[in-house]
Amino acid sequence: MSVYQSCSESPQMKRFTDSQRAAERRASTSLRTCIEVPGGGCVVTMGFPGLTIGAGGHPGADPERLAATLDHPALADCGLLVVLVEEAELPEGAFDGLRMAAAARDLPLAHLPIRDYGVPGQEFAEQWQVVAPQVEALLAEGRTLGLSCHYGAGRSGTIAASLLIDRGLSLGEAILALREQFPDSIETEGQMAWLDARARGGGAPA
Repeated sequence: MSVYQSCSESPQMKRFTDSQRAAERRASTSLRTCIEVPGGGCVVTMGFPGLTIGAGGHPGADPERLAATLDHPALADCGLLVVLVEEAELPEGAFDGLRMAAAARDLPLAHLPIRDYGVPGQEFAEQWQVVAPQVEALLAEGRTLGLSCHYGAGRSGTIAASLLIDRGLSLGEAILALREQFPDSIETEGQMAWLDARARGGGAPA
């Protein structure tokens, strides 16, 4: 079962659960995990930077939360922020706000959308090949890769786990590394099945 509830106002927008609203109210940033990658560097997973939960559980955009996220020490040496959310999922103007905030910090962005609750497909694999050399280089330099989706659990967790598997961790080890810091990481059976295929040597490259 998904950790989200559908929002009746729009097929694209989401409404957060009560537990998610409570957790978000306690949090000052959108960060979820900061994982050391075997061989060097770190991967940080996060919800969409600056996304907040308003009345009724509907998402909104908070510039202060956006700034607190991008200025957090975990992202001090971030060489690339990969955004996995589809723009239509976000409140109006949220993506433009992120673009401007990232540009002001000289933080490169790459938009590689994956369908909500989904797994990487062929289009993602082709787009990933474009940024893969940059990802490999920054991790080799001991720098940080940021991964952002909507809530920071499913898509960002899946890609983070895939990177860990590619660098020698077992499926269980990769999932544990993420869930020790953020238990909601990797949301669906489909995402788990994709990672299992990845660990067995199949699945789209990540």
